Amino acid sequence: MIPFFSEKIMADVNLKKLSRAELLEMMISFSEEAEAARQHEEELKKELEREKIELQQEMAKERAQMLKSFDEEKAQMREKFSQQKAEMQEKFDKDIEGLKARHEREMKAKDDEVNKKLAAIEKSGTLAEAVVNITGLMEKAQEAIDLYTNQIHERKE
Repeated sequence: MIPFFSEKIMADVNLKKLSRAELLEMMISFSEEAEAARQHEEELKKELEREKIELQQEMAKERAQMLKSFDEEKAQMREKFSQQKAEMQEKFDKDIEGLKARHEREMKAKDDEVNKKLAAIEKSGTLAEAVVNITGLMEKAQEAIDLYTNQIHERKE
């Protein structure tokens, strides 16, 4: 392969007018130029390959650093998530305990009310007395009488 500038020189020179020695010198010069160009091309290829390897190594280091950073961030996020989960579980457990305590209080109050009404039914002899005792009619009537008598006494005085 003859370089471009050598072709231009050849076009300008009339080869028929040159002697054999000049032609040989010219061919030797062209072959030396071609060899130098091939060597230069090889050097450039080697340099390119070396730079390619360096870039690959740098990219591998960056990738390893990014993976390490990602793993660290992932571990931090998992720790934070675990902490939030524990806090929420603790709050949930407190809420459940509060609801259980409230339920127990309400159930005890209902049981007491049922037991009180059952006791009133057992004390009464008839169904009518039981109904009156359960509804507390007699208690309310007594309260009304007491209120009325107190008002009359106050008016007298």
